[in-house]
Amino acid sequence: MRHTCAALLIAQGAHPKAIQVHLGHSSISVTMDRYGHLFPSDMEALAVALDGARSEALAVQMRTNRGPEVIELTSR
Repeated sequence: MRHTCAALLIAQGAHPKAIQVHLGHSSISVTMDRYGHLFPSDMEALAVALDGARSEALAVQMRTNRGPEVIELTSR
């Protein structure tokens, strides 16, 4: 019953910390170690976000006709 409860909470989008408290786990690590496999993977969303940030940086670079800022260090 606890696993079903956790699975239903996760499916409804409950925050892991809320699930921890609801199930009475001593730490978020206990919750994630036991039920982490039930959470959807964010890897695709992260890849899309990083690609968008890269594309935006390249677009800004092309609009301003500037390359990345380079700082030269001088020796003492």
